[in-house]
Amino acid sequence: MPDLSPSAAEVARGARELIRTCLAVTGSDRVLVLTDRGTRALAGVIADQAHAVTTAAVVVIPDVAAGYEAARREIGRALDAYAPTVTVFAAADPGDLLAWDPSFWEHLERFGARHAHMPALDDVCLGIGMAVDYTEVARFTLGVRDLLAGCRSVRVTSASGTELELRCGPDRPWTPFTGLYQCGGQGGRLPQGEVFCTPLTAEGVLAVSVVGYPFNAASGLLGEPLLIEVAGGAAVSLHHPDTALASRLRDWLAGAPGGLRLGELALGTNRELPAITGNLLFDENVPGVHIAFGHPFPEYTGADWESPVHVDMVVERPAVQVDGRAVLVDGRYSL
Repeated sequence: MPDLSPSAAEVARGARELIRTCLAVTGSDRVLVLTDRGTRALAGVIADQAHAVTTAAVVVIPDVAAGYEAARREIGRALDAYAPTVTVFAAADPGDLLAWDPSFWEHLERFGARHAHMPALDDVCLGIGMAVDYTEVARFTLGVRDLLAGCRSVRVTSASGTELELRCGPDRPWTPFTGLYQCGGQGGRLPQGEVFCTPLTAEGVLAVSVVGYPFNAASGLLGEPLLIEVAGGAAVSLHHPDTALASRLRDWLAGAPGGLRLGELALGTNRELPAITGNLLFDENVPGVHIAFGHPFPEYTGADWESPVHVDMVVERPAVQVDGRAVLVDGRYSL
């Protein structure tokens, strides 16, 4: 495992890349950083970089996990008070509740705000995940999208036990997320770098080392992979030595319409990220594969179904073949 202990200078560099490149902040912007007590120090670094360009404010909100409604009200008050053109959510949200709250995004739209969503921000996310050239991340991501466009089959394997065949089609386009939110109304997660689609179907076994929201904060990097048998494009069985985790995940997916369906196949495209850490915010951008069960984001993928749940699963150091061509080998791009 490479050293993932960024220096103070690297953390500051990541905050600068966030402000200057990803959000393209100028002197005419008003920046609002929403944070909590646990993430306040990192939010301060972000605000310092924003202050170097324009006016910026930091608002500490109540703990989201302890009471979402109270936190959401404080967020709403802050948005109305500052009328920002740029916002950064840098606070813990282990259930990823804010990202799935349409009223929050509608509130941002009133101001045409550009938004960085960082619900599990830590020093690794800021000092490694953000301390890269996002212009280059965007260039490479778009190139991977072009390579995948129109492909018919994707094969994913890994030393941990993944043997998965996925069938794709031209009516299920690949969408790039570059991490650049430079125009009014744009926003999304950071760190970033991925290309994704909804496959037509999938068969095989998926071995995952990281389970996404709302399980990620508690489960982290798994000591042994979670094995998921996939048939007809849906999960049919889940196995892990931690039977309680497997049971909770199974119940969460099975209890929601479409929750067991494979809704997303994604390739991480941020080549500067060296290894997965157990933090989904960072890990889904590491070169490799993550697959989600549940909601397929049909506005991007062309899928003809929806689900109220979406759980990402990260495969560690996979190999990927696209229409028989090697694209990733042991978690490294072979392009």
